[in-house]
Amino acid sequence: MVLNDHDERADLIPVAEGTPDTMASLALVLEAVGIPFHYDRAAGQLRVTVGDAPAARFHLDAYHRENLHWPPTPPPAPALSPQTQPTLPVLALLALFFTQTGSWTPDNLWFARGMLDSAAVFGRNEWWRLLTALTLHADLAHLLGNCLIGGMIIHLLGRMIGYGQCWLLLVITGTLGNLANIGLRGQPHLSVGFSTSVFAAIGLLTGLQLARSARRSPRALLLPLGAGAALLALLGGEGVRTDLGAHLFGFACGLAGGWLGHRSGFVERLRAPAWQAPIFLLALAAPIAAWVWALP
Repeated sequence: MVLNDHDERADLIPVAEGTPDTMASLALVLEAVGIPFHYDRAAGQLRVTVGDAPAARFHLDAYHRENLHWPPTPPPAPALSPQTQPTLPVLALLALFFTQTGSWTPDNLWFARGMLDSAAVFGRNEWWRLLTALTLHADLAHLLGNCLIGGMIIHLLGRMIGYGQCWLLLVITGTLGNLANIGLRGQPHLSVGFSTSVFAAIGLLTGLQLARSARRSPRALLLPLGAGAALLALLGGEGVRTDLGAHLFGFACGLAGGWLGHRSGFVERLRAPAWQAPIFLLALAAPIAAWVWALP
């Protein structure tokens, strides 16, 4: 409660002083614990009676201790790579490949040999399908959706960790996402599309941010995780042919990859510009090799 003007001022002593905003916050603390006070605007002080001073100082000190490091200082953002990103050329290659494969039809050889087919992978050991399925799209709308959504996310990821490392991690986490998608279902499943890697990119960004915030308060961890989950929910659940499992498992593999890659120091070591070209070529060679293996 606030002491009225007719209260005796001779018995009031200052327990805090500062800016009006600070005094407003501290006044709320005293109000909450039921200690009467007077705010002297001219002096910028909160004053209480001599008898209430010990209790007032105790509660104000406790408030200061609880809020000493809040809000937390955000971790320094990694420097973005100045190198030219090959995002558009790679997505153009996907589009060019689509002109060769066409849309899905029952007699399409590309899909017969390259789609993700749980029975073929586990029954006939056709493991190349985990990779080749990333390069196939059911129709033009499927392709455009992955390119438009994925292009922005992948471009940002490439600037954060280097374009070569970005594409190599997309190939690895996309492949693992496909494996999880068919391995954990317990029933036959068919799937195609680059969206597994697109949602792995969202997971990688989320995992990297989580790892950078790991030594801070639990509340600081909720922001990147919540942002990643929101993107997964917003972008990953629409469309009749949407493979929710591919999106979910892609995101989960990317999340684990971003976390482990940062915590182990692997991502930071491979951010060097000298690494980008060779590992980018490795990332491009992997699906090409898978198709060489797949086609008779």
